[in-house]
Amino acid sequence: MIRLECPVCKKDSYTASVESFRPCPYCGIIFSGISCLDKRKESRTTKDIPFVFSHMGLDLTATIANFSKQGLSLRISGKPALSIGDIVDLNIRSFHGKARVMWMNPLPDLSLAGLRILEQTTNSLF
Repeated sequence: MIRLECPVCKKDSYTASVESFRPCPYCGIIFSGISCLDKRKESRTTKDIPFVFSHMGLDLTATIANFSKQGLSLRISGKPALSIGDIVDLNIRSFHGKARVMWMNPLPDLSLAGLRILEQTTNSLF
């Protein structure tokens, strides 16, 4: 169990997953332990979608944890050389487009990242 401090009311709550966005039981604001407040306005679809993408000449193995029309949350194997603000090209199933890294959380065996979709050139995941 992980203790989280609400970024708004500063009260403690507990969760088993810092990846998911949950409402604070006291003030109702939606946040996660990774990136604080949920900045995506639309609902998210939770579905594990594995894929490989290239960045700085390296192939990175990743899994989409959740996605919406404007963004997605990734679990990336290892500790990739991604930084906040980097633009990546994504080719996932029938989705092709560019996304900006909005947040990163490196963990021992994988990294978590939040991306905002900037443009898509073909069909979407949605």
